[in-house]
Amino acid sequence: MKLKQITKLLFAIFFVFTISSCNDDSTQTTQINPAADAQIYSFKLAANSYNALDSATYPALATTKFAISQSDLLIYNPDSLPYRTRLKKFATALGYSSLATPSKVEILYADSVIAWDNADSIDYSLYPKIKVTAADGKNAYEYRVNILIRKVDPDTLVWTKTTMQIPTSVSKQKTLFYDDKFYTFSIDNNQFYLHTAKKSSMVYDSPQAASGLTGADIVLESITLYNGGFYAIDNTNKGYYSEDGVAWEAKADNILAIVGVLPADKADKDVLLVVSGDINAPHFSSTTDMVALTEIRAFNSVEKASFPISDFSSVSNINRSNLNQNILSVTGGKDINGVFRNLTWSMQRDSDSSFRIISNQAHNTFAPKAGIVSFLYDGYLYALTGNKLYKSSFGDIWKAAPQKEKLDSKIPSASAQSIIVDNENYIWIFGGVSSSNAQVRDIWKGRLNKLSQ
Repeated sequence: MKLKQITKLLFAIFFVFTISSCNDDSTQTTQINPAADAQIYSFKLAANSYNALDSATYPALATTKFAISQSDLLIYNPDSLPYRTRLKKFATALGYSSLATPSKVEILYADSVIAWDNADSIDYSLYPKIKVTAADGKNAYEYRVNILIRKVDPDTLVWTKTTMQIPTSVSKQKTLFYDDKFYTFSIDNNQFYLHTAKKSSMVYDSPQAASGLTGADIVLESITLYNGGFYAIDNTNKGYYSEDGVAWEAKADNILAIVGVLPADKADKDVLLVVSGDINAPHFSSTTDMVALTEIRAFNSVEKASFPISDFSSVSNINRSNLNQNILSVTGGKDINGVFRNLTWSMQRDSDSSFRIISNQAHNTFAPKAGIVSFLYDGYLYALTGNKLYKSSFGDIWKAAPQKEKLDSKIPSASAQSIIVDNENYIWIFGGVSSSNAQVRDIWKGRLNKLSQ
């Protein structure tokens, strides 16, 4: 008697283990008598490609995980298949209980019922159900199959014109983004102003007249955000600092250019990289306050001949977990002799007191000229010039951005726009200068569909 009880117990344990081992994390199952078990335990698809579109989308079928809800009798894929995947006849693999084989499996189409032999492909374009009859020939389940496909192209950049516009008084502007607020520094009627707007309200506050700097003196393009404060230079090469963007204080002399933020392994070690000294004997220097300058090294002959001093665009890629990607990139601009260059320079920290230039790639992808704007997005370095986007892997090789990433045709043609990428993966384009040298008022934002979640 005890032997029979032990045998029954072992069989029950084996049955429970078998049921749980063939189930995955996203599949609900119910433990029932094996002979009456009509549950599907696993579901996989595969397909042959017949055209270029299939070749791009069907490989995802092999790695797509399907969940099975036994309570709803529903089979579905939590992660949608690629955009424009075609539903057609797919090879299908179903998994059942290892303790009993279903007596039959049928494919239920709207106008027909097909006995399935576990080998024929199933036409999912007809939205079939799958009916499984258990080994006892009595218990049966009908499963709906919901194959989810992305409704929008994830690689398309979608643009929207915002309701906010740059004030009509502005003749030149540079916009930065900090602490969920837009800071538009501008020259209005030869005066230096700051206009601010919270992203949540998208309404500019009343302009504030800046003190300590005038519209005639400031080099507007030089304004840089670093460590929560604003830094700039004037046309006499004097450096300035402002905590709020309104009250400016004169600091160091002989600052030829603010290159950008040179990132380190920790935020409190980041520094501003500047070009300092005499125009005929420039130096790279670092600073954290625009007062104390640490000279890193003098320009070598290549740098003196071609490193940009004005009209360039810089961007910092900060990655504290991978210091190889802690890069300050500088694109375009005029050299010491006032010549526009088609170079992208990439720089990294070596130590607290030194840095290295890891590349200075020349290219002919877009022309060297004023108003080129660079920014980081989706792991790439982008440049906007001539109302066209270009992209590269940190300036190594520039290529025209794919057609799906082009600007909206309604975005006004301009140069020297301010471009911001926010924490919701939106690209903001503020204004710019038109061909007639007028300030564009429009503000647009765009986002890749795949980054919208």
